[in-house]
Amino acid sequence: MFTHRGSGLLLAVLALAASSCVVGPHGSAPLSRCVWVDRWDYRSAADIERVIEDCRQAGFSSVMFQVRGNGTVLYPSAFELWSERFDHQDPGFDPLAVAVRAAHARGLQLHAWVNMMPGWRGAVPPTDRGQLWHKQREWFLEERLGAASDYVNVNPCLPEVRRHLVDLCAEMASRYDIDGVHLDYVRFPDPTANSTQEAGLDPLTRMLFSQATGRPTTDHDALRRWQAGCVTQLVTEVRQAVRGAKPEIVLTAAVIASPSVARTKVKQDWVTWCRNGLLDAVFPMNYTEDDAKFEAQAKEALQVAYGVPVIMGVGIYKHSGGQQTIRQFDDAMRVGAAGVAVFSYRTMFGYGPEVDPVVRADLRRDVRQWMDASARAR
Repeated sequence: MFTHRGSGLLLAVLALAASSCVVGPHGSAPLSRCVWVDRWDYRSAADIERVIEDCRQAGFSSVMFQVRGNGTVLYPSAFELWSERFDHQDPGFDPLAVAVRAAHARGLQLHAWVNMMPGWRGAVPPTDRGQLWHKQREWFLEERLGAASDYVNVNPCLPEVRRHLVDLCAEMASRYDIDGVHLDYVRFPDPTANSTQEAGLDPLTRMLFSQATGRPTTDHDALRRWQAGCVTQLVTEVRQAVRGAKPEIVLTAAVIASPSVARTKVKQDWVTWCRNGLLDAVFPMNYTEDDAKFEAQAKEALQVAYGVPVIMGVGIYKHSGGQQTIRQFDDAMRVGAAGVAVFSYRTMFGYGPEVDPVVRADLRRDVRQWMDASARAR
């Protein structure tokens, strides 16, 4: 059953929040009831139609549809290979074009979700020699591949890397009728237990830092601030490029929920992005099974967003059931979020063993009821 202490308050809060919602260039669907659909959720055009229809029936208003994962893409690009999902070959259809048509036909926004820094993933190198790991090895922060689940990342401090990533985003904005570009992994890699050194302490990065700032390469605090500035420069350049291609397009980013952790651990200074007006909405990835922690992080994000609409990311894969998801939805809206984003589609609609079928059915029912109430409140 859809019950929660905040459900009555929810409607009033949603009505008040409506004015802060971001509306894309297509129709009246607000960027408020969002869901992430990753590249493993589809293999065919029919899959994409089913996925988008599932999202519509669940009450979502906007789909963040992944089209770049790790140095390969899921649309025909002049800059990168087809994804390994399709064996680096044209699958005979354009996933992004299909998704855009399917979403707009159903009154939904479609945002192209782009993993920015990952250049490859896994312990096995790409089979195609044209992939970045082979073709532009000097772009990478890591010298070697890691575990099967690890990304290896390109270096945003290199101007040629930023130019490449900007070109990709501009390509999507200019060629497709997308509502927005959604940036993810726009940061340095997470520190890992098996790292031999902090990413970005290589000689080339240190030299660029010293040339740009005049500071010695041993000034690690200044180096980290400069690296965070390079990431901010990338976001700045992406915004200029996508707005140049399509002035009405929306630029958003998924960010580490804690701004201090984001800035110090992965050099992602998203507070500055908001202060400088680089984003149209920010998506803190507030993924936790601890409701008190969720509320505290949600409040902090709202306090430092400089008025940029906050779409609160909710990690439903961590939840015990739909009731916890609804509690976190309500808490996000109560503290002033402009909407929520569900991570992810697969938890609600997938068919793998990671979620009990009964729990999944309950989750779908509760989320749909909340989304319906949210839509009515607007």
